[in-house]
Amino acid sequence: MEHHTLGCVIFDLDGTLLNTIDDLADAGNHVCAARGWPTHTVDAYKYMVGNGIPNLVRRFAPEGTGEEELAAALADFNAWYGLHKEDRTAPYPGAARAVAALKAAGVAVAVLSNKAHDLAAPVVEHYFPGLFPRVQGALPGVPVKPDPTLLHRMMEEMGARPDTTLLVGDSNVDVLTGKNGGLTACGVLWGFRTRQELEQAGADYIIHRPAQLVELVTGTALLEAGETDRAAALLARGELVALPTETVYGLAADATQAQAVHANYEAKGRPDTKPLNILVDGMDMVGQVCKEIPLDAYKLAEAFWPGPLTMILKGNGALPDIVPAGGATQGVRCPDHPATLAALRALGRPLACPSANLSGHPSPKSAADVLTQLAGRIGAVLDGGACSVGVESTILDLTVTPHRILRQGGLSRADIEAVVGPVV
Repeated sequence: MEHHTLGCVIFDLDGTLLNTIDDLADAGNHVCAARGWPTHTVDAYKYMVGNGIPNLVRRFAPEGTGEEELAAALADFNAWYGLHKEDRTAPYPGAARAVAALKAAGVAVAVLSNKAHDLAAPVVEHYFPGLFPRVQGALPGVPVKPDPTLLHRMMEEMGARPDTTLLVGDSNVDVLTGKNGGLTACGVLWGFRTRQELEQAGADYIIHRPAQLVELVTGTALLEAGETDRAAALLARGELVALPTETVYGLAADATQAQAVHANYEAKGRPDTKPLNILVDGMDMVGQVCKEIPLDAYKLAEAFWPGPLTMILKGNGALPDIVPAGGATQGVRCPDHPATLAALRALGRPLACPSANLSGHPSPKSAADVLTQLAGRIGAVLDGGACSVGVESTILDLTVTPHRILRQGGLSRADIEAVVGPVV
């Protein structure tokens, strides 16, 4: 997906972050039924919302209703909705995750709604606690969207520039607000309106799930744990994908592609004189890249793989020299994470995979940690949740006798010695 360097994303609320339509429709139909007016379907309400509650009341009221009765209906609507606004309202799946990922990548986020400000701000904080530092709702006497007055006020407070700000919403009102404010506008298809409406309003981008925002804004795709085939396809094309393991997130490249491995070094800022360990899905794959494999390696693999043990073995020259940095040995590990194992098996080749951090920075234990350091530098991060161990693997050199622990990590010396005897 094409992306732009953007420093700020401003979201619409209803239909974009929150699915509020059922509670809005219930409130509207309560007012209608109490007055003997015709009620409306939920789909009909999807086209009535978008310009604030007063306009919603005008639209569900019978044509020709007088101003005095409209004012009374508005008061009744607000009273009823105030008591029932949380009955069926819920965030859209993946919305909070995408916003949190953007924030982790250093992008400023905010909400601009035509819902009254004293209603909008508490609603946002209730459903997205601590996620949005700025929320702006409608104010008395100030034009609402698509007028850009409040948009520009919010941007000025944030220090945001039009050329680096994206407005995200589900309706033509939102797209037009962006256009009127001189911004790039992104329409979403999970909300209340159609692709046709968004296109006709001039949306620059249209997406169908929240995670696509992360790729659009940062250039790094945020993949769900089940999207292992897509991760494997990206790796096969030579792209870098951060993958979860039980220890820390690793930055994976197809170990058989020298150019992809070189890109891995560049993304991390890692000296190419430091060899890279590889991830495998078992000892059969180890046999493809190593030689003179000792019996102890099979014993350790049976006892601790998948798990936090990296074994140093003799390489057989099958991988590009850049992987072992010209050395004769190769570190191998089978990670204990179902998503990464699935990606490995879908690719069918080992992965050069150091930790997914900038060289010298803390190793990441979540997808958000990865984005904080590497957003825009890599193709994707596969979000497999928080790492269960949280420290790097133990590295054991099996090319020497007795075997030598080069790094103490997630597997203890005692556990290793219980299988192969004393090590140093």
